[in-house]
Amino acid sequence: MDNIEKVLWPNEADNFDPSLCVHIMTNGLYKSTIKLEPFEYEIFDVGGTKSVRKKWLHCMKDSHFVIFVADLNGYCQTLEEDPERNQLQESLDVFERITSEPCIQSTPILLLLNKAELFEKTITHHPVSEFDPEYTGGVDYWKACGYMADCYRRRNRRPPGKLHCLLMDSLDTAVFQNAWQQVQEKIIHTTLKY
Repeated sequence: MDNIEKVLWPNEADNFDPSLCVHIMTNGLYKSTIKLEPFEYEIFDVGGTKSVRKKWLHCMKDSHFVIFVADLNGYCQTLEEDPERNQLQESLDVFERITSEPCIQSTPILLLLNKAELFEKTITHHPVSEFDPEYTGGVDYWKACGYMADCYRRRNRRPPGKLHCLLMDSLDTAVFQNAWQQVQEKIIHTTLKY
């Protein structure tokens, strides 16, 4: 997070090589400060493992904005710490618990459906219907993305206008920059309301 501007706005975006990307799982809690003129924000990056979740509520109190990152590709994977538990089901349960927290009922939440590029490839080999036999969209990428977003919307326990959803392609810098721009606009818009 210390070099977030370098990642979000690389000097040589045309020479971007996705093979150089590395996924580092967040373990613990990391705090950074970013400036979105005219404001300065503290950003807390907290890991998603069960052992780290106890710290979430502390970070969410008095927040102006919460970003929940969900792995679209998790529908056909299990948890690292519990190989019997489906990642998507766990994520949906956690999302429902978070949106039920009284301390953030008026706080907007941005749901980032991440790894869209992997999801698009995975659904051709592992259809979403493997997770939910009632899903009828086949391997259509947009129908599958809509279905995933709807899974989270159905578990949302807060006013509908307080939840924003965005697809995120983690390897395409243009898509990532566009998504980050939308995040910034939502954060600033929310700050101005307070």
